[in-house]
Amino acid sequence: MKKGSGVLLHISSLQGYGIGGFGKYAFAFVDKLKKAGFGYWQILPLNPTSVESGNSPYSSTSLFAGNRYFLDLDEFAKYGWLNEADLKIKSTGKVDFAAVDKHRKSVLKKAFDNADGETKQKAKNWAKKHKNIYIYAVYSALRDKLKKPWNEWQDGLKKFEPSEVKSAEEKYAEEISRYIFEQYFFYKQAKKLKDYANKNGIEIIGDFPVYASFDSADVWANQNLFELENFSTKLGAGVPPDYFSSTGQLWGNPVYKIEEHKKDGYKWMLDRFETASLLCDVLRVDHFRGYESFWAVAAGEETAVNGRWIKGFGKELFDKVKERTDIGIIAEDLGIITEQVNLLKEELDFPGMNVLQFAYGDWDSKYLPIYHQENSVSYIGTHDNDTLVGWLNNATGFELDNIKNKTGYDGNYKIFFEELMSSKSNVVIFTMQDMLGLDGSYRMNVPSVAEGNWDYQMKDGQFDDDLINYFAQLNARYGR
Repeated sequence: MKKGSGVLLHISSLQGYGIGGFGKYAFAFVDKLKKAGFGYWQILPLNPTSVESGNSPYSSTSLFAGNRYFLDLDEFAKYGWLNEADLKIKSTGKVDFAAVDKHRKSVLKKAFDNADGETKQKAKNWAKKHKNIYIYAVYSALRDKLKKPWNEWQDGLKKFEPSEVKSAEEKYAEEISRYIFEQYFFYKQAKKLKDYANKNGIEIIGDFPVYASFDSADVWANQNLFELENFSTKLGAGVPPDYFSSTGQLWGNPVYKIEEHKKDGYKWMLDRFETASLLCDVLRVDHFRGYESFWAVAAGEETAVNGRWIKGFGKELFDKVKERTDIGIIAEDLGIITEQVNLLKEELDFPGMNVLQFAYGDWDSKYLPIYHQENSVSYIGTHDNDTLVGWLNNATGFELDNIKNKTGYDGNYKIFFEELMSSKSNVVIFTMQDMLGLDGSYRMNVPSVAEGNWDYQMKDGQFDDDLINYFAQLNARYGR
């Protein structure tokens, strides 16, 4: 990756009609990044989210489809498919996902109903070239109508038998067309934003979740690729016990059948990377250690204690990714990482990650800036961490003493901006909440907490000229 700095702010956290999107605020944000001297904009996964799954972008009904919440409604208004009153939604200062979901379902149906036949046909022609997104449209229409997970559908449908799927396509053609219409505009608008960012010297860093959700189009249409039994998860994903948790973490997503993926040259995984490359220039590959080996736990277990390691996709998959796309990759290698995982990362020459919030809990942590390698990406904190101010407010006595000794911290959180900028890492990333000096109530996510996450929304005017000038000077001073 080219030397530089960037900002982590998800699309949803921009201003917009109840939630951020691909409209004017996103383009204005690119302009501000450029003025401030940044070269990267990092976002979270762009896949569909749901209120039922806690609005997490890491829990989706499709790893290929895009989130319709992010569609630029102004474009539909420009075409006359929506009017000004349709765009209005009450602002609460943060994202109200239930309200946004209700609003988007209504206005996007209206936009589809009012759209001309030529545009709808273009969308259908586009979907023919994007099989996995088309399958998502079929799955979503069925999910809406049948109102239960795919493994409770009638026998032929849940087996994804071609004749039964074909029959459903004919029965629910209008509903499927509406989902296709949304996806067509999602990818069209996302490309327009990416092209604008690239033209202005900004690369988009996306996020690549490791596992599919069980109740998803991905698992329904590709059951042979996952560890299933009797249309249920046989082996679920997680991580074993460690110093963070005595019982480990049990995520429950069905793990991959690696041997099945090998049979067709990892086609489904390669399709995922190729689709992601339409939206991003670089990908943060979540849970990179799972590509070396992953922890699998039998269905029915209540914790992740009783599991086993299974060999992952390994170098062979990523070699094929490099052949098929030029997308850059960041290996998310935080936590307890084995020598084998480090060797895989080094063989592939992928940058790993450093987080300053992890650096001061012991005297000589590997996350201290003096130990950062050039081929790495460093953060003060990520979307899963407290904000900088929140972390400092809750630091232990040892941590504060360690911080003061190593940084000269005197109560001004901005000293960490200098610490991060001085890292040897080629790339450093700031969260917008840290740049604004916000406390822990504005953090994006608290891991293992099901509700109240992902709803941070930046207020209009907060990324102002003073902040832009401050970071422009900082980037210039540190040659970023």
